[in-house]
Amino acid sequence: MNPIKLEYTLTGTETKETLLFVHGAGGSILQFQPQQEFFSDRYRVVLISLRGHGDSPKPSPNTTDQYALTLFAADIIQLIKDLNLENIHFVGNSAGGVIGYKVVSKMPEKFLSLTTFGTTGQMKFPKFLAPVFRGFDAFMLQFFKNWYLNFMVSHTANHEASKEVFFQMFEKAVPAIPHFRYNLVNYDFTGFIAQSPVPYTLIRCEFDKGINGMLDSTVKAIQSNSLAQVVELKGVGHVANLDNPKAFNNCLKNILNNIK
Repeated sequence: MNPIKLEYTLTGTETKETLLFVHGAGGSILQFQPQQEFFSDRYRVVLISLRGHGDSPKPSPNTTDQYALTLFAADIIQLIKDLNLENIHFVGNSAGGVIGYKVVSKMPEKFLSLTTFGTTGQMKFPKFLAPVFRGFDAFMLQFFKNWYLNFMVSHTANHEASKEVFFQMFEKAVPAIPHFRYNLVNYDFTGFIAQSPVPYTLIRCEFDKGINGMLDSTVKAIQSNSLAQVVELKGVGHVANLDNPKAFNNCLKNILNNIK
């Protein structure tokens, strides 16, 4: 296992606590720039681009097994070690939250909290559909790239400004998207959520209908853990931090302030 050296930015004050933001499939460090600006006066803030995203290199060979969740997690764990990060608040969107379950479970002693949005702790599509989804993505991105990217953007972001950002990010991540999504078809982290020793918050975004329809088992796991909670955020969709940065930043600020 050879971790990839990730594109990252490290900003903020020299404090004891670090905010680590992780995007989902197709994203990059561009997604969390509004949060970097907002939180850098009271935290060290780390933004990353996952392997094959942004300016982080693609794995070689660029194959599906190189986009396994364990490898995404290994990259982040290596970066945490390289930067000597401690007292980390992990904030993940969509698949970034799924990777967060993996990272925190591997080294809980490094983390003060885990917060996800646009993330479900369990995905239950039949595994035989994974190559079907991968093949469809690859076909559409090869022959109808701009149309398909715009289609994905329209189902990700709610506002024109955030749609432009996502188109830029998705365009850079074209070689990664089919492989990444293959590895998100079927997984289950509800056991980890139910027993997480690290305070966990799921931000449930009002208009994120696709994810919200798959949260029953995740919420059940949260209810069995006294360190876990669900926080409702109104008026936003799957990428809440770009749909309404002010509302998202205040929501996350309140979550962090209430962690004991």
